[in-house]
Amino acid sequence: MFDGLHDIDWASMEHAYGSAEEVPALLRALRSSDAGERSTALDRFYGAVHHQGDVYPSTAASLPFLFELAVDRATPERAAVVALLVSIGRESLERGLEDDGTEIEYDPPTGCGQAVAFLRERGAEFAELARDADPDVRLAAVAGLGLFLDDADRAAAVLRERLAAEQGSAVRLRIVEAAAILALRLPAAAHEVMDWLAGLAADPAWGPVARLAALIQRARCAPDAIGEDVVPAAVGLLRESARVLPVRPIAPGPNRPVTSADTIAPQVVAAFEDLGPAHARVRTHHHTAVDVP
Repeated sequence: MFDGLHDIDWASMEHAYGSAEEVPALLRALRSSDAGERSTALDRFYGAVHHQGDVYPSTAASLPFLFELAVDRATPERAAVVALLVSIGRESLERGLEDDGTEIEYDPPTGCGQAVAFLRERGAEFAELARDADPDVRLAAVAGLGLFLDDADRAAAVLRERLAAEQGSAVRLRIVEAAAILALRLPAAAHEVMDWLAGLAADPAWGPVARLAALIQRARCAPDAIGEDVVPAAVGLLRESARVLPVRPIAPGPNRPVTSADTIAPQVVAAFEDLGPAHARVRTHHHTAVDVP
């Protein structure tokens, strides 16, 4: 698994706090049988090697070894490693590439371009991780289908398969989000994905949470095409979702009155942030509607 680990000159690279020479020890600790050692290593990796989302050359150089940890069933807490891989890739895409896909040139250079290239080379393996026997691994891996798998037809097919197979709301929300990411990243997939999302949003068999997610993510794919029917439909599904999802009300403080959003499950409220300007339309409509008997 760690073949070639010490062939890399880690001391010549840096992370957020200086030399990256500790990276091999962190990678080995992620496979430790001791839960405390694994937790400490993961915290240190996020805190130094992937500090606040930064991607350094040392971060990118660690990806082959992180991937081997992720796909080896003997690795404890593989889901945490998969989530780390997805986070590095997502941040690399957001920070390191122009809208046209060309790499942004930084001085000193980052590892963003190298990270994206590596994860896209291994994109097909996210399809297998999304089918893993461990539900936490599946949950962590789903986003990789939208972010890294360049075979649009295969990615869309696996997402449809996983939505049909999964029962939990959290993973279904991730699947629908990944479909939108796929459509936005690969224009060849956009028409098929948007039709699929429209069908999900309109099908009562999927329940209000999945339908709301599909409505939101379809609007995200084509914000200029949001019709007048989208906001009322979203508000109706929000109300239905509030009845089926557990909510932990936030106690009002001296400077924080109760709002109607406090009666909606937080994962549903957060999903609306993807709509950008349309988010304000939904909030305004919802706040007005909840006051009407």
